[in-house]
Amino acid sequence: GMAVSRDLLALERLMDDPSPVVREAVLARVRPAGASGVRWLRVLAGHPELGAAARALLRRLGTPEAAATALVAVARDPGAGLEEGMLALERVLSPGLPEDAYAGHLDRLADRARGLMIAPSDMRSRLRTLSRVIFGEAGFRGVEDGSDQPETSLLSHVLARRRGNPLSLCAVYLLVAHRAGIALEPVGVPGRCMVGWCGDGGPIYVDAYAGGAFRTREEILLALRENGLPEDQGLLAPVDRQETLARACRNLATQHAERGDPALAEAFAGHARANADPRRHGPA
Repeated sequence: GMAVSRDLLALERLMDDPSPVVREAVLARVRPAGASGVRWLRVLAGHPELGAAARALLRRLGTPEAAATALVAVARDPGAGLEEGMLALERVLSPGLPEDAYAGHLDRLADRARGLMIAPSDMRSRLRTLSRVIFGEAGFRGVEDGSDQPETSLLSHVLARRRGNPLSLCAVYLLVAHRAGIALEPVGVPGRCMVGWCGDGGPIYVDAYAGGAFRTREEILLALRENGLPEDQGLLAPVDRQETLARACRNLATQHAERGDPALAEAFAGHARANADPRRHGPA
C-alpha cells in the first residue's frame, strides 16, 4: 500500500480521544494531508477500535467547509476545465469521488459520436449526431419532476441515471462534444442553461434539456418574454466556466434549501458568490 507519513501514524494514538479539542487538532492535521489523509482514514474506517472515529473524521472532511478551498481553487484556476470544476463541486458532498469519476461514461459517448460523424460535415449535422448519441441512444433526459433533488445537479448521478437538470445535461453535452473535437460553450439563459456554437453561419443554440433541440435566437427571446424576463441579447452570450460553476452552486443551494438542509444550502450559496466574483478569496 501507500507509504503513510509518520505524522499521520502519530495521530492514530489520538484518533479515539473523546475530547473535542483533540478531535479538532486531529482534523487540523489530517486536512493538509489531502488525498493521502483521506486514503488513510478510509483504511482506518474498517478498524475495530478506531473505525467510528475515522468515519466521523471522514464525514467532517466531507463538509462544504473542508472542500471549499479545493472548489474555490479550481474556480480560480484559468487552466482548469469544466469537468474538473464539476468534480470539485460534487466532492463537497462526496469527498471520496475519484479523479476519473466521469471519464469512462464521457469517453464512451464521445467515441460513439466520433464513429458516427461523417467528415467533412457541417456543424449542424455534427451536433445532430451528438444529440442522437446522447439523447437518442444513451437516453439522457431532462427531469420533469424531482428537479429539487440535488442528484440532478451532480454529474456522477446524472451519468449513471441519465436524468438531469438543464445545467447538468449541458455539462454532459459540452464534455462529450469537447472529447469529440467540437468546441462549444455554455450559454447562461436564465432558467434554462443551453449550449452554443458561434461560428460561420452561427450562432447555433442547443437545448440539452429538450433532447438536443436546436433553438433560434428568436425562440429563446420569446421564452424570456413569456417568463417575464427582459429580452436582453446579452443573456444569449456564452458564459465562462466560472459562471457555470457559480450557477451549479446556486442550483444546489436551492435544492438543499428545498430538501430542508439550510447549512448545505448556505454553503453552496457561499460558493456561488465566491465563484461568480473572482475578486473574492473564499466562500462568503
